[in-house]
Amino acid sequence: MALHLYFPLTDTLRLAEHAIAASEHAASLTEKEAGVPCPGALEWVHDDGVYLMSNGLPRLTNPNRPGYSLTVHAHGWNPRLDGHRSDPDLGGDDFVEHLHLTEESDPLIEDLRAAHAAGYQWLDLMVSADTFDIRATRTRLHD
Repeated sequence: MALHLYFPLTDTLRLAEHAIAASEHAASLTEKEAGVPCPGALEWVHDDGVYLMSNGLPRLTNPNRPGYSLTVHAHGWNPRLDGHRSDPDLGGDDFVEHLHLTEESDPLIEDLRAAHAAGYQWLDLMVSADTFDIRATRTRLHD
């Protein structure tokens, strides 16, 4: 069964809009090695919990934690509020995965904007051991 990671859509869209508006972006390790530029992306991070952040440069700073980037934790995955959690579908290692916002025939940024305008509340990142999928939902169906 897939793990569902729910991110508040309004906060996620704020990060995405920052990444789109930025003129420079932090590249993924793969992009660095290939020498290709990185388009705007949400960085999906698993280390201090599970969260998203913008890859736009300069970084979007957290007003409550000077010197830190603004992050949006998945519901139930903020270790300061929820304790440490793990799931086999996330694997045992920390990682950063770029969710590109403008690539593909159906750009993620357009899906996020449309879902937000239609009143959706959550970005649902459905994760299994070898893949993930992204969709917007009005409610959290799983915790």
